[in-house]
Amino acid sequence: AVRHAEEAWAAVWASLTGGVAPAPLGARAAVRSLLTLDQAHWRSLPGSSGEAPDWRQHGCVLTCNGGTRLILFGGRDGRRFFCDTWACDLASGAWVRVAAHSDARCPSPRCFNSDSGGGRVLRSGDEEWAVLHGGLCAPGYRDSQTWLLGPLSHPPKEWSWLPASPPDHVEGDAPVARFHHTLTLLPRREAAGDDSLALLGGHDRTISPLLDLRLFSLRHASLPRKASGVAAASVSVGWSSSTHVLGPAPSPRAFHSAAHYHHPAAGRGLLLACCGLGPAAGGEEVFAALDDTWAFDLNSGRWLELAARLPHGFARSRAALAVSRDRLLLAGGCRARPAALATYLPLTPGPAFDDVWLLDLRRGLIQSELGIRPAAVSAWERCVLPHERAHRTPHANATAGTLHGGAVVLVLGGHDTFLSPLADEAVDSFGDLADEQAWALHETEAILVGGRPERTEARLCTRGAPHSCGEGGASPSRRQLVGGARMLVQGLETQAHINGSIGTVVSRASGSADGRVDLALGPPHSKSISIRCQHLRPSRSEARGGMPTIAAPGGGGDGSALWVISPAERAAGEGRAAEAPSNPPRRVAVSCISVLPQPEHEGSA
Repeated sequence: AVRHAEEAWAAVWASLTGGVAPAPLGARAAVRSLLTLDQAHWRSLPGSSGEAPDWRQHGCVLTCNGGTRLILFGGRDGRRFFCDTWACDLASGAWVRVAAHSDARCPSPRCFNSDSGGGRVLRSGDEEWAVLHGGLCAPGYRDSQTWLLGPLSHPPKEWSWLPASPPDHVEGDAPVARFHHTLTLLPRREAAGDDSLALLGGHDRTISPLLDLRLFSLRHASLPRKASGVAAASVSVGWSSSTHVLGPAPSPRAFHSAAHYHHPAAGRGLLLACCGLGPAAGGEEVFAALDDTWAFDLNSGRWLELAARLPHGFARSRAALAVSRDRLLLAGGCRARPAALATYLPLTPGPAFDDVWLLDLRRGLIQSELGIRPAAVSAWERCVLPHERAHRTPHANATAGTLHGGAVVLVLGGHDTFLSPLADEAVDSFGDLADEQAWALHETEAILVGGRPERTEARLCTRGAPHSCGEGGASPSRRQLVGGARMLVQGLETQAHINGSIGTVVSRASGSADGRVDLALGPPHSKSISIRCQHLRPSRSEARGGMPTIAAPGGGGDGSALWVISPAERAAGEGRAAEAPSNPPRRVAVSCISVLPQPEHEGSA
């Protein structure tokens, strides 16, 4: 049995690494590293020596071509909005600007700070297209335009932008402009089929919650083909509405979570929607935290409420959601706003959660189809993660990504809401948190879902983490060294076993910023140490605009790594941008996280 398992693993390894044999540690050790998450690590691509995009925040970042190429569009740097498009070869780290010849008809400058990433990559037959929707075009203004970039199977220099609606489209066909919605990829089941994109909920221009569900597919689109040789002016395709359905439906909501699940027994696809901020059932509260879970059957076009309400006191919004095999994993989020801010800041987030919940989807669907009321029993189970495996952090707005077919779930990014909502610029009038409250990449948590909640493993991914917060080589600032602040330990030589640990600041010695700090380390060390600031990196973003952007996976399904862009470190002596405005803009740095040992060959992404 072990021999057959190793042969099967060797075949999977070869498919993931382009035919390369498993690393010298052997297939059995590779399987063990996956099951224990011992090899979870970050890796940074070498900086491009040629042209490369300037750093910007809230751009649309997508992966395509089987996870071998990265696409970057738009974003902003605090002073301006971008509309340039770039492609990165993830084997070499080389960037190239694409679709520059079609600047006259490309999406206008915009960013995607509250737009579920801004887009996804869809497959149609043997082609791939990047689909972009909505975005913030100017302060306070969003549109509902949809654009296509591709065909992505062609060389990047041949890519072009196409508007997804014909010039004489009927008014009202497009979804209303919105934010705080979800964009969920619905992958195809047949090789010759088409992916779909589900747009659900959000807030409209009046900050009213929506239920509006729209589906987008390239199935009937008049896509230009390579053999035609004719440059198309637009693509005749639009969004189909699934709003008018029979039977019960969830309440309008925003700041909710959504994921796709393929029911193996019934052979049907489901769009899962969970929690959020909206009107509570039977109440007058418009911006209440919700605790329900719904499934939209993509075959029948009807909603089904699962017998899976979170226990009292655990309703939330802004949570991370992912499907791991037949289990739905819910992580983090935040409570409803404080009552004192109910009148003039209705979207203000409350305290963040640091918990993880699991839902057996097969059981939850069976209970719902049998007519069991959600209030009678809940299929959600709280995951108690081993203390020696994780030093947990509260996350709101985090991203949940899956690797290796859902075997591992990564929870990364997001914000902490511990700062007072009354603090300057801690939260804006739309409920969006400031970048200074964003967690750094070394706060990423890898979760391996076991057969039962108590057998779930978790590990913080600090090994090789890029310094996405603060300036390269700089010690934490005085403002960051406050009591309770989380810090990453690195660069120790005499106590190298502590490197990669995360602790909280107890006190700071007076004097220079390079003085010693008393740090309380979390599990498995669980002790206090005195350490110099030069060996610490903050867990928060130091300056506005430094929050990493996580790439949405391509249409090929779950991969073996998840990609992130962050601001490149400045060379020593360049100084800070705020102190030296004449310095050239920082460039984009690319990193990836994986949970298996890195293959020992050149050119592997």
